[in-house]
Amino acid sequence: MQWYGIVGPANLPAPIVARLNGEINRMLEGTDLRERLSGEALEPMPMTPEQFGRYIRDDVARWSRLAKERNIQISE
Repeated sequence: MQWYGIVGPANLPAPIVARLNGEINRMLEGTDLRERLSGEALEPMPMTPEQFGRYIRDDVARWSRLAKERNIQISE
């Protein structure tokens, strides 16, 4: 499964993060955008910044664990 997300620079002021998150989540709730995304086999998953941070950390940890267990390495 792949996912897409929007991130900003480190230390972005909290009020800006909150406003961007609110506007993006509001757009994701719209029927038109949901239908367009569905046509591309994408399912919106609106989250708070904290939830998205956890989602990223959990996903990285899951794939890192799998790579370590199966001795998967990146080579040039």
